[in-house]
Amino acid sequence: MSKVIEDFIEPELTTEVVEEGPIAAVAGQFGLNGQIFLAQLINFLIVLIVLWRFVYKPVVRFLDERAEKIEKSVKQAEEIETRIKAIEVERETVINTARKESAVILEKAHHDAELRGEEIISGAKREVERVIAKGKQSLASEQEAMIRELRKEIIDLAMKAATRIVQKEVDEKKSKSIAEEVVRKLS
Repeated sequence: MSKVIEDFIEPELTTEVVEEGPIAAVAGQFGLNGQIFLAQLINFLIVLIVLWRFVYKPVVRFLDERAEKIEKSVKQAEEIETRIKAIEVERETVINTARKESAVILEKAHHDAELRGEEIISGAKREVERVIAKGKQSLASEQEAMIRELRKEIIDLAMKAATRIVQKEVDEKKSKSIAEEVVRKLS
């Protein structure tokens, strides 16, 4: 059988197989040529190096830079969010403080208004008392003036009555009637 196989295989191939070795024989069966394979391998390595240097590295650098920018943006967004929360807390604190201060101011204004109202009322009372006192004083002085005037009139009337009594010789009945007349005139 080995003769049949040898006859079947061409003699040129057998010699090459023996000279090149078993790897070359297998490569030959798959249609691989060593020189072409080596040239393609060198070309692949050159393309790989060119792509590595001029495409892969810039793309990786660009992606790294972009990742850094995104990371920075995320950190800035977190910082901004933290600041916003702090500002909201501060705003609430300021609003609460302002509310408390306004309540204190309002309470003070009410208190001041009450005091001012009391002052106005007491001032008005003093003014009323002063006017009343002045009125009483005025009334007293008018009353005194009237009493003086009345006394003068009484004295004048008494004098007139006395002169009449003396001029007329009057008896007791007549003097009584004259006195009654004087009293009627006085009332």
